[in-house]
Amino acid sequence: MPCCGQKRAALRTTRAPATGPVAARPLPPRPAVAAAHADVPIEYVEQPRIQVRGAVTGRVYQFSHRERIQLVDARDAAGLLGTSYFRRG
Repeated sequence: MPCCGQKRAALRTTRAPATGPVAARPLPPRPAVAAAHADVPIEYVEQPRIQVRGAVTGRVYQFSHRERIQLVDARDAAGLLGTSYFRRG
């Protein structure tokens, strides 16, 4: 009957060798930063005050009869202009 010492010795010889530190891979180059999206003037053609959230950016825009024209991110403008409440300013 083998003793505990022999089992430990057997484990040492069958254990996979320890690996050294893994060399870090260089990060892939970052894509060029996209140009900032321009804001475009949008005019609100109704009377009551309104607050809308841009479908693309999530920005909140507030319009009223006193603040008819607001600068809106170009990515959100298409969605707003698709309604009868807004037109190019």
